[in-house]
Amino acid sequence: MIDAIKNSSPGVLILRIVLAALVVFATYNPTGKSIWHWITTHENPTDAWVVLVGIITVLVHIGLLIAAWKALDMIGTVIALIFFAALVYLSLQEGWVSTGNQDSLRWLGLILYSVFLGIGLSGAILWRRATGQVVTDEADDL
Repeated sequence: MIDAIKNSSPGVLILRIVLAALVVFATYNPTGKSIWHWITTHENPTDAWVVLVGIITVLVHIGLLIAAWKALDMIGTVIALIFFAALVYLSLQEGWVSTGNQDSLRWLGLILYSVFLGIGLSGAILWRRATGQVVTDEADDL
């Protein structure tokens, strides 16, 4: 029980969001230095290294999305999307992000996607903090 409390500090939640952000921004970012840009501008896009890195990147994103979906389920995902829509609206209204600047919209989208994945990775911890219930995953035996 003590280990569960130690491992559920706000630092762990922030670390998971940062790790998700590293994956997202390494995959694509508007600066032009990302896996996406490396693959699309490579002189030989069918090179084995390019294909391997592309497959690994897709698999990592699929794994993160599955983890987020399992943690948040439909209701949590809808709540997160509504919250993010409100943040986008606020950002546009206050002028923090401009619809005329595509890069600022991309940055905002990438940040929100990173936060969504980070929350998904931390879903069980957040649930335990909010309700005091421990989440267990029941899987069928293979």
